[in-house]
Amino acid sequence: MQDRLAKLGYGLEEARTAFALAQLRTRRPGPTSYDEAARLFRRCRALPWLRQVDAASVVPAAEPEPAAVPAPVSDALEGLAAMERQVAALVMEGATNREIAARLFISVKTVEATLTRVYRKLGIRSRVDIVRLAAGRRTK
Repeated sequence: MQDRLAKLGYGLEEARTAFALAQLRTRRPGPTSYDEAARLFRRCRALPWLRQVDAASVVPAAEPEPAAVPAPVSDALEGLAAMERQVAALVMEGATNREIAARLFISVKTVEATLTRVYRKLGIRSRVDIVRLAAGRRTK
């Protein structure tokens, strides 16, 4: 992609692509391309972008992790979709279907359907079993 932008003469877009790739690579081990992005931004005389590269290369941009479900609970709910995990976590807190619907801005019917899928995926039959599973206890 970056090569195509260079061939088309889109220098700023080429530099922005290099910068985005450098930010992605900071989350994985290996070399980053902040130097390349800085070189391309200098060539375009894009000083605001150059400042962003300098700031990002000093402190790698880390995406904040969603803190919706605690670690032991997330292990118990592994394999569930995001909405299913959220609903199950709220069940563990003791919320009713109506409270879950209000907090997640969905209908009560959607909560019921989601809980049905959670029960089926986890091989359980009730809200109590969700709490037991999260606590590490076996269900009957």
